[in-house]
Amino acid sequence: MYRIIIIVLVCLNAYVVQAQNFSGEYTTEWQWNFNNKTNWLNQLRLNLSIPVGKGNDSFEAATLHVAKTNETIIDDWQGFSNIEADDMFAAIAVLGYMHEWKSGHLFVGVRNVNEDFFTSDVTSLFANGSGGIFPTISASYPIANYPLSGLTIYFDVTKGGWTFRNSIYNGVGYNGWKHNNNPFIIKPKRDGIFNMSQLEYQYPKGHYFAGAALHTRHFKIDDEGEMATSDDATNNTTCAWWIYGEQTIWSVDDKNISAMLQYSENTNHSNGCYRFAEAGCAYKDSKNECGISAQYARFNQGTECSLELTWKRQLTESIALQPYFQYINNKNGDFTVLSTRLYYSF
Repeated sequence: MYRIIIIVLVCLNAYVVQAQNFSGEYTTEWQWNFNNKTNWLNQLRLNLSIPVGKGNDSFEAATLHVAKTNETIIDDWQGFSNIEADDMFAAIAVLGYMHEWKSGHLFVGVRNVNEDFFTSDVTSLFANGSGGIFPTISASYPIANYPLSGLTIYFDVTKGGWTFRNSIYNGVGYNGWKHNNNPFIIKPKRDGIFNMSQLEYQYPKGHYFAGAALHTRHFKIDDEGEMATSDDATNNTTCAWWIYGEQTIWSVDDKNISAMLQYSENTNHSNGCYRFAEAGCAYKDSKNECGISAQYARFNQGTECSLELTWKRQLTESIALQPYFQYINNKNGDFTVLSTRLYYSF
């Protein structure tokens, strides 16, 4: 519990930090499995951007702070909460140099895949972990995926409605502060190299993208879904690919309904997850967002299906409340979860 108190104090202390372009978001989430388990999860993210030179360059930094009262309350595989992580007093999410020009960006430093990929209006509403990154990637490779980060070279180029993104990372992500566990490690022989590429097309009523990820090492998965360490990985390059479509199907004034469909596969069926699909829709107006999504994931150890219902209400300019319900089925059983999130941005 003392870790939660420390995080709250850090959040309050943010008000007295005098830094250019400083911002943050505190998220607290209560979880209940409709039985005898509950959890209180707290996440704080602090962001700092310092312009360099004439304003086309900047130093970017972000830290993550997490504390919770219990371990995960159900035996699911995708991760029903996309902010759940082990307790962390502080971890680096972003730290590096960003150059911006008229049609793109270039970043060199520490970063994670969630900063640039798999983000859209509809997917960002849902809480399930697969709404933030496909499990064909996150469950197959120990990459720089939340709450882990790694050394990265990232760039994007935009022309009209088209955007191309590419990132190359150290093949394993880290979030510690020790010499053998920190996000500045680069060991391509042991950890491999991980590359992601994505092509997007966006216009006012739609957002579509397709992409592929390649890893130069193969991390074996045991019968329980546990991933091998870097020392036990083999030199076998595998790839995951994905497609995503989001389209507005009804709109009046500031109200709209959008439909979403996505699919992904991994070329190696012995990886952690080799097939994933999701369909959903969401309603949005000036104060409310609500949605429903259904997911299918084929893991090495079996199949998991889930259904999520969620509603997000903007209470003030900086405070939002979001309850959500999930039903999940896998070989371990049927699970239900009711959670409520409170967001505070500053």
